[in-house]
Amino acid sequence: MSGGGDASVREEEPPAGAALLAAADTGVVVLDGDGRVVWSNDAATRYLGVDGAAVRGLSAEAFAERAASRLADGAAFVAAVTEGGVDAPDREIHVVDGPEDRWLERRTHPIEDGEYAGGRVECYVDVSDQKHALDRLDRRERTLRAVHDVLLDRSRDLDDRLDELLDVTGRMLGADHAAFARFGDGRVLVENVTSGLDAAVAPGHAIDTSETIAGVVSERDGLVHADDATDRWPDRHPVGVAGNTGLDYYVGVPVAVEGEQYGVLSFAGAAPKQGGLDWELTLLDITANSLGHELANSIREDRAEEQLLQARREFESLVQDVEDYAIFRLDTDGHVESWNRGAEEIKGYESEEIIGEHVRTFHTEADREIDYADELLDRARERGRAVDTGWRVRADGSRIWVNAVITALHDDDGELLGFLKVTRDMTERRAREKQLEHERERLEFVNRIIRHNLLNGMNVVEARANILEGHVDDEVAPHLATIQERVEDMTDLIETMRTFMKAIVEGEEHEAEPMALDGVLEDELAKADRAYDDATFEHDALPEVPVLADDLLPEVFENLLTNAVQHNEGPTARVRVETEVTDDEVVVRVLDDGPGIDESVMAHVFEKGQKGFESPGTGFGLYLVHEIVDSYGGRVEATNREAGGAAFTVGLPRP
Repeated sequence: MSGGGDASVREEEPPAGAALLAAADTGVVVLDGDGRVVWSNDAATRYLGVDGAAVRGLSAEAFAERAASRLADGAAFVAAVTEGGVDAPDREIHVVDGPEDRWLERRTHPIEDGEYAGGRVECYVDVSDQKHALDRLDRRERTLRAVHDVLLDRSRDLDDRLDELLDVTGRMLGADHAAFARFGDGRVLVENVTSGLDAAVAPGHAIDTSETIAGVVSERDGLVHADDATDRWPDRHPVGVAGNTGLDYYVGVPVAVEGEQYGVLSFAGAAPKQGGLDWELTLLDITANSLGHELANSIREDRAEEQLLQARREFESLVQDVEDYAIFRLDTDGHVESWNRGAEEIKGYESEEIIGEHVRTFHTEADREIDYADELLDRARERGRAVDTGWRVRADGSRIWVNAVITALHDDDGELLGFLKVTRDMTERRAREKQLEHERERLEFVNRIIRHNLLNGMNVVEARANILEGHVDDEVAPHLATIQERVEDMTDLIETMRTFMKAIVEGEEHEAEPMALDGVLEDELAKADRAYDDATFEHDALPEVPVLADDLLPEVFENLLTNAVQHNEGPTARVRVETEVTDDEVVVRVLDDGPGIDESVMAHVFEKGQKGFESPGTGFGLYLVHEIVDSYGGRVEATNREAGGAAFTVGLPRP
């Protein structure tokens, strides 16, 4: 029978093999040579929604139009079926109207012989599983690429990237709500939120960690995934959500920065997810680790930038406000580029007067003739720094004595950017130094008079008085004793003045150096013991450690031991010396059992001339002690002891 035979006859005679194809999973539709449907199986009905009996006898176009309403692109399907051939395009069909989303692959096969020769067989294979698998792979690839691009796009602000990261990973997990929050002080601070919920909070919201599921993530220090979050944690809710909104589905993963918990990525949804999320959760874990590295980089960069900005602000403020120094920049040729307040004060120029002028403007005429300014710049170029002290000229023509430092400034490649010049006005200091030098010469003259004239004269008087001792009658003897006593006092005063003058006049020649303290203390204690028969001197083992001092150190302890005895009102004096060694200094305490120091003079006890009216001595002893110890960089203190008596504490620096 030909392909153009009677359709009614063909209805009763299904094609060969129809019984076998009736139960197949592949949808089959047979068309005769006239392009009319002669038979279809149950799979075709199930896939395309066309009843086999209803479409029999319909043209290919009419058949296609019946099925087109269920398809995503029905027009393309009608055109493909109507055109027929096996090489027709659009072989992939998306069925969207039905019990489930379905993908079909359309294939056509010609019938070359038999009753329906010239016709064709339309086959519709269900490829939904493969299509969905490929779609999942495609989505995963796109998600992975998106996450990668977001995390590594350091040209953008990290906060913006976090918003996009939440959006990408939230869609991957099928979440209705996504948030990133930071842990701190028992609270969770929301920093980024991407949500379609009315209950979502804005960034900056803080809540106790114990009230959020993020607290569970923190406690476990690992990924938390639950489809029944509300039942499992009824008193907690996802980060970034105000109150309980029935979001049963939850995924949270901790974010660590440099090994320490920093925050949490939190995702939530209203319905549990169908199927596993193994790949998605693995990617989320990797994402959290990568985010931790980005946060660490951002924190380091922010910290470094803030420190740099703060340093710049402080430096610029310092430079602008400094009045004692002229601090300004020069270009590579030596022209002034900046000007601070100190430069105005020292140089006398306003910024608009001097910017752009060459640094030789400040030099004397003699220096300009020999190009001394350029010589200093060349020295700074070659050595990195040039230092000079000499005369400079102010705007009004007056001269000042300055100390100037020129530093070469280079970029990272070593290219010269210019110079920084720092100038200090030393005119007054130079004048003071000249004056001090003159005063030192005068003091040296007085010192020589005291040493060679006055002291020698007193020695002669003392010698003659000693000769007369035993050769005068009882009436004259008290007067001789008074002469001897006053001569001795005057000699002591001269010796004190000689020591003090030595400390002042020759101070620069007596720099502190390591000295054995125990030997000095032993000598001075022995000397005091010989000088005062009615006094007792006690001490512990003396430390065998050096201190920074000079040959005036014995004067310190001679004065302190003498002071302890002379100011004791009792018949005998008891003096104790204690020592203590620390990492930085050696402490020596001279303790006596006298009346102590009157509170009215306590604050001034180390000042010149501080002594009681009836007290022996010159009143310069403790002042001399303070000046000598201070010149060593040490300290000396006076206090009263609770048990009675005074305590003088000397702290001497260790080398």
